[in-house]
Order: sequence, then C-alpha cells, then structure tokens
Amino acid sequence: MLLRYVLLVAVLVAFGLALPAHSQDAKEKSLEQRPLNLGGVEAANTGTVSGIVLFKGEKPEVKELADIKGNAFCKEHHKDKLPKNESVVIGKNQDDETLANVLVYVTKGLEDKKFEVPKEKVLLDQVGCMYTPHVVAVMVGQTLSIRNSDATLHNVMSTPRVNPPFNFGQPVKDQVNDRTFKAPEFKMNLKCFMHPWMSSYVHVLEHPFFAVTQADGTFTIKGLPPGEYELTVLHETSLLEPTPPTATVTVAANETAEVEFTYQKAAQ
Repeated sequence: MLLRYVLLVAVLVAFGLALPAHSQDAKEKSLEQRPLNLGGVEAANTGTVSGIVLFKGEKPEVKELADIKGNAFCKEHHKDKLPKNESVVIGKNQDDETLANVLVYVTKGLEDKKFEVPKEKVLLDQVGCMYTPHVVAVMVGQTLSIRNSDATLHNVMSTPRVNPPFNFGQPVKDQVNDRTFKAPEFKMNLKCFMHPWMSSYVHVLEHPFFAVTQADGTFTIKGLPPGEYELTVLHETSLLEPTPPTATVTVAANETAEVEFTYQKAAQ
C-alpha cells in the first residue's frame, strides 16, 4: 500500500499536479526575479552607453494633422492646438537642436552572445487619437502591450515584411492587446483604419541593447558587458540622414561611455 502511494505521488509530481499552490507561486516568483542573462557577465560588472542625437541645418516642414478636425471625438482632445505629424520631431537640449524618435542600437560586439528576453512589457498607447509614443522598440519575444486609452473605437493594423500581419479592433476604453514577434524587423508601421492619420513604428531587435531617443534627443543603453561596440542610428524617414550613421564606443564595467550622433536633411 505504501509503495502504491509513493508511485502515485511521483506520477502526479512529474505532471505538475501535486505541487501545492504556494510552491507553484514561489516557482513563478523566482522566475520573475531571475536577473537578465548578460551573456555570462554579472549585471554588477556591466557598463552603460548614453548620449544624444543632434539635428543641424535646414529643418523639414512639419504640418498639422488637419484631418483630426473631421472627427468630433478626436478634435475634442485637441481643442487648443492640433498635433503635428510626428515623422520628424525636432526639439531643443540646451543650445542644441535635437532629434526624437531615433533608434540607437548595437550592431557589432555582441557576436555569439545570447541574452534572455526582458520580462518587462513595452507599452504602446493610444491617447487623443494619437499613438504614444510614436516609436517603440522590443526584443524578439518581448511583449508589446497595445492599449486604447480613448473612449472610442480604434483599429490596430500592420503588414510587416517579416513577421505575421495583424489587424484587430479595440472598441473598449483601456482595452489591451499583447503581441510578440518572432523575428527581427525594423520600421514595422502600425496604423488605425478608423483614424488614418494615426501612425506608429515598432522596431524588433535580436538583443536587448537599444534605446529610442526622447523629446530632448537623449538616450541610455544599460547593462552592456565590457567591450568595444559599434552603435547605429535609424530614423523612420529617408528625408533625414546621420553623419556618420555609426559610432564605436568602449564600455567598461560600472562606467558610462558617452556618444553623439548628428542628423541633417538628406541631400536631394
């Protein structure tokens, strides 16, 4: 009888059926708290790259999104001032013109290294009939949460070149739909069938070392193992070009390397 009981427990445990609830919770919690695998390098011994993307020279013309005036709900959110097309967002950082929404990512120096997918979800919101932020980036397998913060119907659609296309409605305020992507891909454009001016870009990368420049043109990439890296910048439009498009930086443990890029209007 005792032997039969032991065999039964062994079978149940093998199929995950005999784990008490508190044991399962502890297992999941330990997984959530597990640090990001940095290619065999302890997180305490990693470095940071921070910098700024500048803009010099003649600025391209940026127009208001006049179509919003034709939608009563959307217009109500922009009574004082219509938003502008966000394909080019030039701001200021002290005395320098800066460029927002630029992807900065490592292109050399990570060869033959493997990294765990970040557990943090990346949020792409819809507020006042505008995608917020305009540009986001995720790692392959990382969750992109697409939320509708508006009390109106939005329709999220995209036809990627590499990843599968998707098209879904979000009729409920605060509705969230999660998406993950199986392959790297740049400039995945998201649109809204209900509001044609809505546009956002998603970049999908094969590693977690990237950033998108903020309104002041700054960016920070943390957790890089010590070494020499090539960084590349990418903007959604061909109207602008970086000079140069890449930079080489040396990252030391517990230190921050500084780098600067400059964009200008592309030659016609």
